[in-house]
Amino acid sequence: MGTYRGPTALLTGATLLFLWGCAPAAAQPPEPPPHPPTEAQGPAWPTPQCEPGADADQRSSWRPRQLDQVGPVPPVSLLMPVDGALVADVYPSFGAPRSGGRSHEGVDIMAPRGTPVRAAAPGYVVRVDPDAISVTTVGDGGIRYFYTHFDSLPAGLAEGQYVDVDSVIGYVGNTGNAAATAPHLHFGVYYGGLGEWCGWLPLDPLPWLVDRQ
Repeated sequence: MGTYRGPTALLTGATLLFLWGCAPAAAQPPEPPPHPPTEAQGPAWPTPQCEPGADADQRSSWRPRQLDQVGPVPPVSLLMPVDGALVADVYPSFGAPRSGGRSHEGVDIMAPRGTPVRAAAPGYVVRVDPDAISVTTVGDGGIRYFYTHFDSLPAGLAEGQYVDVDSVIGYVGNTGNAAATAPHLHFGVYYGGLGEWCGWLPLDPLPWLVDRQ
């Protein structure tokens, strides 16, 4: 075959470039479908709509300093705090009427006396009440967790201490105003955000609870 030179070579090169530009583009692979949400993911946390000291409860003026140590994003779910208990066995009692015109600000998780209770989410201990035998922690997103009616507390548990989901924070009992009931953990979840303190907004913990694996 002869070698093309001069104008013929230029024409041939231009023709090839033209044909290349007219060729159909290679088909692009389809975009992968979005990942489905994790089955254990709870509902979205609400945005607090309140002002500092908006309610008459003394808790509204108390801002734990540990709020400055936690992360900004609330957890997508909460682990069952009571060893051996299942979410399916928890009665949905949030909001049920209580004596004195109160409503139930949490759920009761029944278990034998002395059953270990672990933190449902990582955070810091902000209050230990030896009289009511209760523990309050605060975690990411400013979520507050209230555990009460303990039979006893683990030795050394102190305010300011960091706890993770494996940390034992108490043992099931029926102390305080639960003396006439069977042993159980009262578990409350409250939301107030990370900014200026704006009270305790009770939330039903049940939609966020998942069983421990």
